[in-house]
Amino acid sequence: MNEALYVCRFVQFTAAMVIFGAGSFRLYAVAGDDQRAAPKVLAGFDTWTGQVMLGTAIVALVSALALLLCQAAAMAASPTAAIDPEIVSVVLFETRFGRVWCWHLLFAIALVSACLGRAQVWQPVILALSLGLLASLGWIGHAAMDEGPARIAHELNQTVHLLAGGLWLGGLVPLGWLLRQARRPKDSAGIALARDAIRHFSHMGYIAVALIALSGAINSLLLVGSLAAMFGTRYGLLLALKILLFLAMVVIALINRFRLAPRMSRDTVALGALCRTVALEQGLGLAILAVVSVLGTMPPAIHGGGQ
Repeated sequence: MNEALYVCRFVQFTAAMVIFGAGSFRLYAVAGDDQRAAPKVLAGFDTWTGQVMLGTAIVALVSALALLLCQAAAMAASPTAAIDPEIVSVVLFETRFGRVWCWHLLFAIALVSACLGRAQVWQPVILALSLGLLASLGWIGHAAMDEGPARIAHELNQTVHLLAGGLWLGGLVPLGWLLRQARRPKDSAGIALARDAIRHFSHMGYIAVALIALSGAINSLLLVGSLAAMFGTRYGLLLALKILLFLAMVVIALINRFRLAPRMSRDTVALGALCRTVALEQGLGLAILAVVSVLGTMPPAIHGGGQ
């Protein structure tokens, strides 16, 4: 039962971050003069992005429904509760989780509908809906355990953490596509587009990483509280692993920005290395989301955290 919940949470977090990150990437990383520099590559990018966002929106909706059933089973401490309409209805309409999840499901349904339309026309709507989908994940779990102003502050902090993570982790997906296109023979326009996108992505990344670090530090203070709890509980050790994975991503991102990206126009080896390191960043990001998927189901270290 726990394993199914972990998988559903992982798929849900991944889908929400990819669709928000990909939609945002199109807005800030491939815009302005960049659009006129490589129209053919950009047309292919828009077609690919539209397909990815539609597929991801469908995955987000299906996994959101599956997560609701898993949550019902977990709350009732019985696997059969997942197929009991009465228990599922109680969880959805009579719990704090369920009230948030109603909005989350509405965002997911609206996203699928919007992604079925013309991507360019619906792009602002898709971005707004994907923001709501990802942000609403911050209103459940540990952030919702507090009461009053403390709960609101914790939820806002968690929302900032998720949105900043979505900008970075989700943005790596379209960035990887552009880099793969740039490796095609005699595609100087694709290289120029990818180079400019990396520069814009890096500028956004500075802000995103700062917000992730700050909001993560606040979350650690609220949920762990001390170094003893960090290294003396299972929750704290998993959180420490998440932090190490995050730091590894930061190191790789700095290598990409300052060593590989400046050489990609004239050095095919550097371009190939950049493709591989971005793929490594993506893998580390997925590992972080896997850890997060487990952490959200555990009592915080400040409350014992599986000592």
